[in-house]
Amino acid sequence: MLPEYVSHETIYQLIYQDYKGISTLSRYLRRSNKKRQIRISMKSRRGQIINRVGIEEQPAIADKKTEKGNYEHDLIIGANHAGAVVTCVDKASRYLLAEVIPDKTADSVNKATEKMFKTVPVEKRKTLTSDNGKEFSGHEKLAATLKISWYFARPYHSWERGLNEHTNGLIRQFFPKSTNFKTVKPEKLQKVVNLINHRPRKCLDYRTPHEVSFEELGAIALQI
Repeated sequence: MLPEYVSHETIYQLIYQDYKGISTLSRYLRRSNKKRQIRISMKSRRGQIINRVGIEEQPAIADKKTEKGNYEHDLIIGANHAGAVVTCVDKASRYLLAEVIPDKTADSVNKATEKMFKTVPVEKRKTLTSDNGKEFSGHEKLAATLKISWYFARPYHSWERGLNEHTNGLIRQFFPKSTNFKTVKPEKLQKVVNLINHRPRKCLDYRTPHEVSFEELGAIALQI
């Protein structure tokens, strides 16, 4: 016969509901609250992105990682939220774009992303996929400026941006979680970005993201 027991949740319910004067036990709780605090879900805390378009509406070709111009977008946050790095990775070539920003406000993210894409031809700006953080709340303005279609991954589905997560891990090899990005000079970050973009990848038949990204330009140069 199994032993009888009550769960910790039942005990808490008895204490907070003042069952037969048992609420006096609340003073023995780790946090001596007479009323139970209402927990707000992470989704509520992060807020809602206005006019977001979900990843389920993204063109199927964007997820096949065969067509250049489809990017995954993310942030790497510094220690104690001291600065951040905006990252964009092309799904087909694995080519990385990155910029240091002083904070993770939507304005800072937009300015940095716009700067990064100045080197990308308009015809190579097709889709951008990000998570649902408030730092991407300025997506409509930025998408219009870049002439790119923006899609949001489903909450808690990080694998829908797996390439970006992996690439951020490569950057973390140079800038660990203890890094204060406010002290990192843009030139230092770009050296790391160049190293990553010139690193041969098995998934690219041991070519580098730089080679794959600029192979068309190379072919034109050879013809000349």
